[in-house]
Amino acid sequence: MKKTLIALAAVAATGAAFAQSSVTLYGVADVAVGKTNAAGLGLTSDKFQAIASNVLNNGNSRFGLKGTEDLGGGLKAAFNYEGGINIANGAGNTSGGQMFSRAAWVALQGGFGELRAGRSLTTSFYSVASWELTGTANYSVVANQFNFAGAGPRSSAQIMYTSPNFGGVTVSAATVLKANGAIDGNTDKSKYDLSATYAKGPVTASLAYNKLSGSEKNWALGGKYDFGAFAVAGSYQDPAGAKKGFTIGASAPLGPVTLTADIARATNTANKNTDFLLEAKYALSKRTFAYAVYMRDGAVAGAKSVNGYSVGLRHNF
Repeated sequence: MKKTLIALAAVAATGAAFAQSSVTLYGVADVAVGKTNAAGLGLTSDKFQAIASNVLNNGNSRFGLKGTEDLGGGLKAAFNYEGGINIANGAGNTSGGQMFSRAAWVALQGGFGELRAGRSLTTSFYSVASWELTGTANYSVVANQFNFAGAGPRSSAQIMYTSPNFGGVTVSAATVLKANGAIDGNTDKSKYDLSATYAKGPVTASLAYNKLSGSEKNWALGGKYDFGAFAVAGSYQDPAGAKKGFTIGASAPLGPVTLTADIARATNTANKNTDFLLEAKYALSKRTFAYAVYMRDGAVAGAKSVNGYSVGLRHNF
């Protein structure tokens, strides 16, 4: 009897621990058919900013696991693993042999904010995503022209801190230490990434700044205003090197359809060109939408411009 009571107590304690934890399987299934004047008609689900070589997806297909555990006292532990999937052939869409090339991090969260370590989206990505009109789609002209404040969307071996929300303002700071530069593709180089974002009511504004040691700085200032019937967004971009310019766009919901037009213009002589996007999304449910897109990637240094279109379906689960 005593052993039975002990066993029951152990099971109850285990159940209580599980009740304070949660793990979620999630993902995206995105497939599109389209063509460009640089490639024939095709189907794809795994291309990022690939207008010159393939058709245009809203987002890469993927799956992931994320979870949290309540540690008590307002603290939580969190994790996220995320990998890509190629719907065209069922293969894992890895990067450099990384199974979870999209995310692999652990974090501690609380009243102080969040401290995260591992492979993750960067603070500059989150900064641009706060105001960019397509939801950082693969065919985003902002990203195609200027990337995310001049940098890639992810970093490996990244240590990131994000503050609590102070009246609509959050700040974020991240670094990749010199000893981890090779893991991140920058041998013997450290980098840091900073952002400050204001989001309250109809107004969103964000400043991003990042720098790789021994290189020029990258920065971008952007914002969005939502009038209700439509939203407008714009930014000034100054990435490392000679290239700089601006973006401007508008988006309007019309029942289940959302229409977006976006322009990204590089203004300096050496890189002068304009990228242009028209996007239509039709909401089939809260988690599924169909889309059609036309994108023009302007010529750079005499290269031929690329025009492409696609129609696709995205399901979030």
